[in-house]
Amino acid sequence: MLTTFFPGSTVLQRYVDVFYIFKTGKPVNLTYLAFPHINTAISFFKGVSINRNDFHISINEDQKADQFCVEILGKYARPVVVDINGVFEEVAVIFKPLGVNRFLNGTLLQHAPGYSQSFPDKDWNQFCKILFEADNKIESLESFLLNRLTEKEDITAIEQSLILLEDTDTDLSIADIAGRIGMNLKTFQRHFTRQMACSPTLYRRIARFRRAMQTGIKNRDIKSLTRISYDSNYFDQSYFIKEFKRLTHLNPKKFFRQISLLDDEKIAWEIK
Repeated sequence: MLTTFFPGSTVLQRYVDVFYIFKTGKPVNLTYLAFPHINTAISFFKGVSINRNDFHISINEDQKADQFCVEILGKYARPVVVDINGVFEEVAVIFKPLGVNRFLNGTLLQHAPGYSQSFPDKDWNQFCKILFEADNKIESLESFLLNRLTEKEDITAIEQSLILLEDTDTDLSIADIAGRIGMNLKTFQRHFTRQMACSPTLYRRIARFRRAMQTGIKNRDIKSLTRISYDSNYFDQSYFIKEFKRLTHLNPKKFFRQISLLDDEKIAWEIK
């Protein structure tokens, strides 16, 4: 039902983490939780209508001939409930942090101020119809992205800041990171939020959670939770548990017991 693909283009490998195709051959009723991520997804849909309400997305079969849509995710600091009903097809691009910015006109905040929204860009929506008619969807998608690719010098400093924010060994303050990339604190926070659609502080929280999640997936022994919190540079065990509850609405023990790993552990959801 869900199959992932890595970019074949060495150029796209710098910006795209993975593609996936999620297709149901028969009607399904599925509910899952999607957790906060530092990556950004753009999804192409055929044959569905999409409704949103308070971190809850409903994707329902709608087989109108012209029912194509493109969706873009922003940043969020709590789990999102996704309901799928009926037959549908989705093709998604999961961009690495700042990867999506090379393919947008404007900043990420302009296009994705909320946790989820439609992406009305004319070129992307015209391509959506072409994509679902293609024999090789991933090849068609890579060709489209390569034609859209634009290098942006104004995000170079933010790229440098991501490395520092994800470095749990040094754990520099936000002010120190701003200084390292040659900005004052207010300028850095403003520029970062425009490009990443979240604050540097939230990005660090999500990156730390994702690191802990990947460490925990590799070793699901509950006794290793102390080690996971230490390796991910949480201040102490209680803070580790508190952060997991804030970002997933689950304590770490329950989280690692309940998540489902799809397609060789590339996608992690909690399926209800």
